[in-house]
Amino acid sequence: MHIPVMLNKVIELMSPRNNGRYLDATVGEGGHAKAILEASAPDGSVVCSDVDGTMLGRAKNNLEAFHAKIKFLHTNYRDIEDIARETGIEKFDGIIVDLGFNTAQIDDAARGFSFSNEGPLDMRYDTSSGVTAYDVVNKFDQERLARIIKEYGEERQSRKIAKAIITARKRSRIKNTAELASIIAGTMGGRRGIHPATKTFQAIRIFVNDELENLKAFLQKAGDFLTIGGVLIVISFHSLEDRIVKQAFRQFSLLTGPVFKILTRKPAVPDEEEIRHNYRARSARLRAIKRIA
Repeated sequence: MHIPVMLNKVIELMSPRNNGRYLDATVGEGGHAKAILEASAPDGSVVCSDVDGTMLGRAKNNLEAFHAKIKFLHTNYRDIEDIARETGIEKFDGIIVDLGFNTAQIDDAARGFSFSNEGPLDMRYDTSSGVTAYDVVNKFDQERLARIIKEYGEERQSRKIAKAIITARKRSRIKNTAELASIIAGTMGGRRGIHPATKTFQAIRIFVNDELENLKAFLQKAGDFLTIGGVLIVISFHSLEDRIVKQAFRQFSLLTGPVFKILTRKPAVPDEEEIRHNYRARSARLRAIKRIA
């Protein structure tokens, strides 16, 4: 099983207890859920949800030994009220949302997340519905493309990249990730550091999955589903997400009923050893808040 980011910090802040009821709202392969179940033994329980049905299936296999203490839901975490209704749990003693996408998702070329592996232009977490990366790249006009790349990828060369995409697709439809990455790389020239397609791929993925709006919608409601003493943890992986979480937690801390306390004045980050073993964890930022009344 993939070891999730900052696992020890999650358990330290959440402090799972026997008989506690917890929600891993983006379960992935189940690493956080497994640690929470072990820490809350013998009678703690975890609800596991994920919008990605493939990852939910992996979690079911990985957590089979805990079947009596766990429930699985194929649900977007933004719909936390549906999770509560379907499980009959009105409030949780701890909720975790890990906004990173899993190594298994990246390495599966068929999902289209990676410019390193040729695959179809998909990028959807929930492959049963919604617009695909192919639609974005081949159907959106230049202005809209540039806006998506700039807003969600924070890419300074957004207009230049959008123009190159439009020019390329006039010759023939852009069919796969390798073609798209090649077009972007050719536009950016000898850029050093990260791969020149990184920010554009991030932007398209965020747009296709409506990631920032999902996060905002979830944070507007999440506090209502915590018990007194319950902890909400969010792990983000880029500045756009972290900014949303930081602002939402600040608003939580200003409430007078219910009352919340921020547990991480500055976001927790992976230590050097964790980054050495999992380089993709380097951009992770963890923030936590606790309901105290």
